[in-house]
Amino acid sequence: MALLTRYSRTLLICVLLSGIRPAFSDDGIGLPCSANNDHLDPASHKFLSDCSETTFCSAATNGTCQPRQCRRDEFPFGFTNITALPALCQNGTYCPDEGSGCKPLLAEGNACQLDRDDQCAPPPNWIDVASNQNFDGSLCLQSTCTYANMTLGQPCILDDVTYIDMGPNGEQFSNTVTRHNCQTPQFYCDASLKACVPTKTLGTSCITDQECQSFNCAPNGVCADPPETPARVEAWQIVLTGLSVVIAMVATVIMLTLVHKRLRLQRYREIREYYEEQMNLRKSLAALHAAAADRYTDEKHRRD
Repeated sequence: MALLTRYSRTLLICVLLSGIRPAFSDDGIGLPCSANNDHLDPASHKFLSDCSETTFCSAATNGTCQPRQCRRDEFPFGFTNITALPALCQNGTYCPDEGSGCKPLLAEGNACQLDRDDQCAPPPNWIDVASNQNFDGSLCLQSTCTYANMTLGQPCILDDVTYIDMGPNGEQFSNTVTRHNCQTPQFYCDASLKACVPTKTLGTSCITDQECQSFNCAPNGVCADPPETPARVEAWQIVLTGLSVVIAMVATVIMLTLVHKRLRLQRYREIREYYEEQMNLRKSLAALHAAAADRYTDEKHRRD
């Protein structure tokens, strides 16, 4: 009886323990965290926190990881096909790196996150200064919102960021990105003068991409068209190509015609030889029949 009671208690404890669920899910929701630990990786400058890629550290929930409230990319990293995607922010708002929710765009001079030009509000004349090197004319340089509206001779801000990546064998590869608040692509910020100067044309010697109007300083040290530039075809090349195509087509037609005539003549000769052979055979048979008939007639006359 005592053994049965002890077994029943053990079974009851196992049943109760099996019903206990963890306070957080598999994707990290509910895990304790601290927003003070949010930082950028010193090498890749990727945003890191105590939470996973799909959650953020929420102070409103006593420092626990909660599902992200927004996203900045169409296909954000870390989400699976079965995970619900947070919403994209509307115009006039932005989603911070941590994904804590959409916030209004920041005015000039306010602090912004690294290389997040989209967090800054555009200038009033954004149509005149917008380019593919800024976000509607606004920039986040040295973690501060500014406008890309400095022109010739005006002082400018240089922001150098070095990204380091590890190779397959542990070797390091670095890439330094230089950005400035001069109006692009007409000007760039000269590092020695700290002022905006005109960008360089194709074929001019250069050191960095920002010095070129094409924003591409080739390995040989001259400004060149970027790789995505469509190839320009000259008029004489179009004419020469067209003539080559026409000449090739005419030559093909002439060659096919000559080959066809030669084959038809060869076939005609074969047919003529066949009929001549048949006629000769027919004449031979006729002569043979005639000779046989004459011989038969001669023998008959002799008998008579």
